[in-house]
Amino acid sequence: MPLALILTALFALAFLVFNIVLCLRVWWMIELPLWRRALPTVLLCLAVAANISHAWGVTAVAGAIAFPLNAATALLGMYELHRQRDRQAAAGAQAELSS
Repeated sequence: MPLALILTALFALAFLVFNIVLCLRVWWMIELPLWRRALPTVLLCLAVAANISHAWGVTAVAGAIAFPLNAATALLGMYELHRQRDRQAAAGAQAELSS
């Protein structure tokens, strides 16, 4: 097995784990509405389904949809985490001003 293929598989596995961790962290943000908490998870599930369709011979779907859905999951998860940190910093600054 060529080294490039092994490295590509390791990168894909690391990216999947990164997306799963992001989805879990967004899911635990209870102050968000349910649809905003569930959106990254739904996108990740659709991406995994598109990747699995590659094994059944539907390569057009896997090639066209899977990577954009994975990228959208990562971007949306990082966006929600960034907004959460901004909200916490604003709440901390507000609490500091009121003291």
